[in-house]
Amino acid sequence: MAKKQRQSRFRKLLGFVYVAISFVLIYTLVVRAQRVIEQKKEYNTLVEQRDGLLKEKKALSQEVELLNDDDYVVRYARENYIFSKDGEEVIKLPELKK
Repeated sequence: MAKKQRQSRFRKLLGFVYVAISFVLIYTLVVRAQRVIEQKKEYNTLVEQRDGLLKEKKALSQEVELLNDDDYVVRYARENYIFSKDGEEVIKLPELKK
């Protein structure tokens, strides 16, 4: 009988060890899954940010090309900074709201 009690205790202990190992493995799996989900969100945010920056870079490159044209620079300065030619008066009218 003593042998059966030892085997019974050993099996209970072994069962407890298996359950403990299972909990540790499940916890590790959940933590890593959460980390992967967070990293995917961060990746998507960074991809969107990169795309926005690429569009902005393209727009700025086009503006640089336009600013190399003297006629464009003169027109841009007159429209945005109210520059005038000699002897010319500039009157700024209020913008109409739509």
